[in-house]
Amino acid sequence: MRKFSSVEIESQYNLIKMLLAVPEKYRDAINVIKKDIAYMPIELKKKLEEEKIIL
Repeated sequence: MRKFSSVEIESQYNLIKMLLAVPEKYRDAINVIKKDIAYMPIELKKKLEEEKIIL
């Protein structure tokens, strides 16, 4: 399994937050992320959970 840097994690986290800010506009992208959530780095999943961000 590939290790992710904190910069990559932060970048992915910020992208998800941006997409969720306007869910009507980015519905397709959000649905793709939901399908791929099993493959997200553990660090990113934890960060989303800490911020109480639910996909």
